[in-house]
Amino acid sequence: MKKLLKNKVYTFTVVLLFIGTIFSVPAFFLYQNIEAMVLKETNKQAVNVAIAVSKFIEHDIDEYEKLSFAAKDSPGAYNMDYYKKMSGILREIKVETGAKFIYTEKWISTDKVAYVLDAEDPSSKDYSPFGFEESISDLEKTGFEKEDGAVSGTFEYERWNKLISAFEPIKNRETGKTVGLVGVDFSPIYVDRVMTRIRFLIITGLLGAILLACFVINVLLAIRNKSVNTDYMTGMYNKRYFDTCIKTAVREASKSGRPFSLIIIDIDDFKDINDRFGHLTGDEVLKAIAASIKKCTRNDDLCFRYGGDEFVVLLPTTIKKHAGTIGKRIQSRLFSNGLEKEGLSDIKISLSIGIAQWEPGMNAYDLTEWADRAMYTSKNKGKNQMTLSDSEG
Repeated sequence: MKKLLKNKVYTFTVVLLFIGTIFSVPAFFLYQNIEAMVLKETNKQAVNVAIAVSKFIEHDIDEYEKLSFAAKDSPGAYNMDYYKKMSGILREIKVETGAKFIYTEKWISTDKVAYVLDAEDPSSKDYSPFGFEESISDLEKTGFEKEDGAVSGTFEYERWNKLISAFEPIKNRETGKTVGLVGVDFSPIYVDRVMTRIRFLIITGLLGAILLACFVINVLLAIRNKSVNTDYMTGMYNKRYFDTCIKTAVREASKSGRPFSLIIIDIDDFKDINDRFGHLTGDEVLKAIAASIKKCTRNDDLCFRYGGDEFVVLLPTTIKKHAGTIGKRIQSRLFSNGLEKEGLSDIKISLSIGIAQWEPGMNAYDLTEWADRAMYTSKNKGKNQMTLSDSEG
């Protein structure tokens, strides 16, 4: 039925949204925590690179001091080979670590610094030549003023935009004097690349978890619905579900104008079977008849156990004449084959059947009433009969 399908889609959508909301909140906080950790680790990496470069320069502090103290317009005042060698080493470290910039600088004034070494290729537009002056940042001031230890943070530069920077003092260990600073910058793009991969992993994992949770919940709901709507003894749908299905069928038929039919089946003298053979055998008879009814109906037909010894079949888009063919098939099967179950072959069974077709203006109660009257007409005719109602008259 279309209505039942819509209900299933609606239920799945609600479950999907509910589970998605529940899972998204911790996923968001997880992402935020990971992002903070990545930023922290990037800061730490920048600090470690800055410390390593500073210690390396301090091994030959005399040459670096000559370079640092030389005027930018006096190239003969420092060792050009040393300058080229150290700049080349910084370029190698930059490539190995993934840093955006590595450089050293010296203090000029309270608002200026000058570059000494730069890892950028001299042909690059980002290259800062020896002696090139730039405004000093608060982070750089702290680095110069700090006697020992690196400083780091995220800073917005006028020339370079936003960078994750670390600065480590370059010191002459004999004199204790701060000669300059090593600066190491990582671009937020580096963090974005890492977070893009993490975002993909989180979203993929989240979607997988949501779909798995939805699948499990829908399976559990399906099992619950089946148990609620199924007669535990025969495995047929129960009266509760019949009440829902026939109302849905009437609504759909009222819109489309297509007829459908209802068969009510009653076991003749079932009380006598219980009295003679016992209730356990009576239960087995019910199961056997239910199995026979299912075998005689089509895949689209809905079979129900309506009451103690009554069964109902709902036949979509079927006129009562064709429903009668199915009713006869059910009677003939039991008449020809008896109860197809071990231990029940000696029990003689007959069925009284009533069939009604939905007509415009009928509600669920009317249709059931007409089929029930037809079934009782079959009883009054001597049982083991089938009657088509004259509801259209």
